[in-house]
Amino acid sequence: MEIYLIRHGECYNSTIEYYDAEKKTMNPPLTYKGMMQAEKLAVRCKTIGFDMIISSDLLRAVQTAEKIKIVTSCEFSTTPAFREIDMGAIYVKSWDNYPDLYAQWVLHNQDLPYPDGENGEDIWSRCKTQLESLIATHNKKIAIVCHGGTIRSIICGVLGIPQQKRFYLGLLLENCSISIIRYSEKEKRFYLHTFNDFSHISG
Repeated sequence: MEIYLIRHGECYNSTIEYYDAEKKTMNPPLTYKGMMQAEKLAVRCKTIGFDMIISSDLLRAVQTAEKIKIVTSCEFSTTPAFREIDMGAIYVKSWDNYPDLYAQWVLHNQDLPYPDGENGEDIWSRCKTQLESLIATHNKKIAIVCHGGTIRSIICGVLGIPQQKRFYLGLLLENCSISIIRYSEKEKRFYLHTFNDFSHISG
């Protein structure tokens, strides 16, 4: 099984106008540039032969996934399990309100949560359950359209890397980049095959 971890296209900055009270998270849409990135991504994905596309239920991921769905016509669903990390109080307050926590958090020596939010292990816990369900489907190629922090946490999780090290996986995870993890049924483990490939966007 190959799982393509795809980051959404460029979106608008997470200002308060894009705070989704129902989902309790920032939920900005793609910019025009982000939509064009998603179009290029769809061209790249057209011949891969996905069995299914699963997306985070946040708008920027859904809009990106829909571009892929148009050219592949395969099964498509959304789930909150692949949302970006919950930044808790940081959505409506700044780190200035938490100087002591920030001083420790920025070191990335521990998997510290955002104030009233999640840490890396929280993301991995919700994503792991979904990945286990996907393995049971025996599909060959699956696209998961989600977020930079989510992709980093999944990769750390499947490789057994401490979650606080996720910040060192790519200085920038590019919009519409593709990272591929492969699951060996024989060995019952994942391998990282491709990371942060955005040649289809930059070319």
